[in-house]
Amino acid sequence: MKNYFSKTGITFVEVCLAFLILGLVALPVFQFLTGSVKETERFYTETIAISRAKFIMDSLMFQMPWRAIGAGNPCAFEDRKENAGVKAFIRKAVPQMFGDGCTTGDPDVFKGDGLYQCRKGFMFRARVKVEDLDQDSSTAPIQFTIQLPGKPKQFFQIKDLVPKDDYGKFNLIKKIVVQVKWSNTKNVDPNNDQHAKSVFLVGFKSDLEG
Repeated sequence: MKNYFSKTGITFVEVCLAFLILGLVALPVFQFLTGSVKETERFYTETIAISRAKFIMDSLMFQMPWRAIGAGNPCAFEDRKENAGVKAFIRKAVPQMFGDGCTTGDPDVFKGDGLYQCRKGFMFRARVKVEDLDQDSSTAPIQFTIQLPGKPKQFFQIKDLVPKDDYGKFNLIKKIVVQVKWSNTKNVDPNNDQHAKSVFLVGFKSDLEG
């Protein structure tokens, strides 16, 4: 009696089916990994933006001299008293805060607007708006009090103070608005990205030195 053994093998159709099944199984895994990377990058860019906004606000509130912060959108940085130390500080500090684009035609005058790119290639735009809260710009009267020993509290408004500048106005408070705008796409200027995100910080800097 003869035994006949049939020859078996893998056909081209079976190979194609195997690759199809493998692709169907691997596709969700790849999608999950891609989504995780994008989510990680989103958290990364948001953290960088918040950190930079806080860095700029802290620098303006605690390091930048009062007189060196000029009102405007964007604001201007210069020392009208021409102090060499303050001018050197402005030349060093402002580019660190804002990156490229904050310089002007005057080497001692900078603007609060610039573009920064992190080491991963994401781009951030920082801009600072400053408003002097004098009597004319205040929507509501700002009232101050002075408590002197042995005397009742004294109440006064900005209009009661002695003018401090050439325009006959007295300014004690600056409203500072820091905006950091960024794109979640690498190497893209956030001004050119319609899906760009922004974070804002608002602070008030006072000058009570007289």
